[in-house]
Amino acid sequence: MKMLLFTCVLSCVIQGLLSAEVRLIDLEPTDAQQIIERQDQSLNYAPKIDTNVPAVRFLGNEPHHVLEDIYLARQYHGQDGVGGYLYGYNVPDIAKTEKKKAGGDLRGAYNYINGDGKEIKVQYWDDGTGFHQIDNVPQIAPKQVDDSPEVKAAKEKFLARWHEEAERNSHPLPNPYDAHQVYTQQTPQLQQYPQYQQQQQPGYQQYYQPNQVDYSGQSSDKRDVYAPAQNRQQDEEEDTTGPPKGFFYSFDYPVGIIVQKEGLVRREGDLRSAYPAAQK
Repeated sequence: MKMLLFTCVLSCVIQGLLSAEVRLIDLEPTDAQQIIERQDQSLNYAPKIDTNVPAVRFLGNEPHHVLEDIYLARQYHGQDGVGGYLYGYNVPDIAKTEKKKAGGDLRGAYNYINGDGKEIKVQYWDDGTGFHQIDNVPQIAPKQVDDSPEVKAAKEKFLARWHEEAERNSHPLPNPYDAHQVYTQQTPQLQQYPQYQQQQQPGYQQYYQPNQVDYSGQSSDKRDVYAPAQNRQQDEEEDTTGPPKGFFYSFDYPVGIIVQKEGLVRREGDLRSAYPAAQK
């Protein structure tokens, strides 16, 4: 009986997600997944709900009387708490959705109107074999540009230096140590920089004796870093915040697009007088 009642309640909630503002938290992963799976992921632009609505908007640093078309935008986002999620939005000229399952499969798409008034459509996915994308974006082949005389000369100079360095590096320097690891000669590089020669650094040996370094940790005054595994496990258990939970929210909101701009608002007295709502 309880299971039947819970199923009915969940079904009513899912139906309400399509028509009203919803904010759900602390959902069980399975419940969040059901809600996510029921969502409409259509890439529809926000519909126009009103036109030529008077308003006051700041354009630059000055308020102006404007007329706006009003659109009903939508936004939604859900997570199941175990790695899966869904999010998307619909505004007047852009619509996007993206969905990822807990197992890792990801799929998304978005449409938008570019500056030329053409609709661009993009679909992308990652099924474990890498990122993939298909779209209707016009392909523009790059045009080869001839180098100017200055650029050509710079490239030739660079390549000549590159080949010179490659030739020099192809001949390894002789090993300055004999079979007993006794230093017998100086390399050309050390001859150029005598301040780095070993015999001129009396403190060299005391800093480069790896056999004298104690890695056991027995002499460390911070013995808590070597705490037994039992104590570490106890600390991890205390940090546990409980089983995973999911959430989902969805809401609509108005978006105004200016279609006509009029003159400046007269600043006589309080600026709030320019707003009809402030006059009430």
